[in-house]
Amino acid sequence: MWKLAVISLTLLMTAQSVLSQCKPGENCKLPDCRCWDDKQLPGGLATEDVPQIVIVSFEYGINTANVDSYQELFDGITNPNGCQPKATFFPTELNSDFTVIKSLYDSKHEVAMTTPTGAIPLDADQWKKAFSDMKAKIAGAGIPEESVIGTRGPELYCGGDEQFDSIKENKLVYDSTCVTLEYMDKNSFLWPYTYDYIERTPTCTIGKTPTKPYPGKWQFLVADLMFKGTKCASPSSCSLQIKDSQDAFNFFYDTFAMHYEGTTKAPFILYIDPMWLTVEYQRQGTKQFLEFIAAAFDDTWIVTTQQALAWIQSPVPSANASDFKPWQC
Repeated sequence: MWKLAVISLTLLMTAQSVLSQCKPGENCKLPDCRCWDDKQLPGGLATEDVPQIVIVSFEYGINTANVDSYQELFDGITNPNGCQPKATFFPTELNSDFTVIKSLYDSKHEVAMTTPTGAIPLDADQWKKAFSDMKAKIAGAGIPEESVIGTRGPELYCGGDEQFDSIKENKLVYDSTCVTLEYMDKNSFLWPYTYDYIERTPTCTIGKTPTKPYPGKWQFLVADLMFKGTKCASPSSCSLQIKDSQDAFNFFYDTFAMHYEGTTKAPFILYIDPMWLTVEYQRQGTKQFLEFIAAAFDDTWIVTTQQALAWIQSPVPSANASDFKPWQC
């Protein structure tokens, strides 16, 4: 009798395991679902037909004292369709001027959010209140609530289920917090994926990884950067190795090249923390990097996270990217 019970339990566990597995094109399809380990590029495109996406993101206080240093990075730069690139901002309420944030939104930059103070919430209630309060504050500045769809945990700390419960409750769509040390070379970079199925999803090296499904909620994985043998989640963490603007240029370009030359051609997420641009040669090197890739690669696009998601959900070949509506001016 006990053998029959063991067999029944084994069959049940096997069935549950099969049901929990993400199967590309079967139980998980674009535009609302993508398996984390889907080997096929979006739209089934060949690597050479995929536009190289570069996402530039900033966070924490946005105000008159620092906004020019962010916007100047894009001066004189255009995407292949002639439009000026836009960035994604994850502002805090602390040290932010919401008139400035509204002007960024009016200029077609993306306004996403982190917690109001930039502090890491300690429990589920704090995560829910943080995102609810921040979304209300942004909406109060005249930015449509439905346009705010993304989050990033403070200090790249992923809050696991507690954070994603708040993402779900606040009707947000994506997160770009989860840092990885595992998927950070040219043949292992991952495309953004959803948490419809969580079996074997990548572990976040800072904080906690979701342990239950969140259908339709996207993760834009942030791959660690590397320079002169040092791995760093944020550029400032590598500052001791950066001696001049050429170092800063190489720092970003080397990682970009791995994305561009790799088999996945996954988006390169350029996470710019506040301290990085306060050093003049680091700011110059960052500007030079963006100018160079925009001029040298006719299939490279600097877009917001929201624009990148729009392409992932409805991919078009690089040859037709200039006509892709979400990327137009």
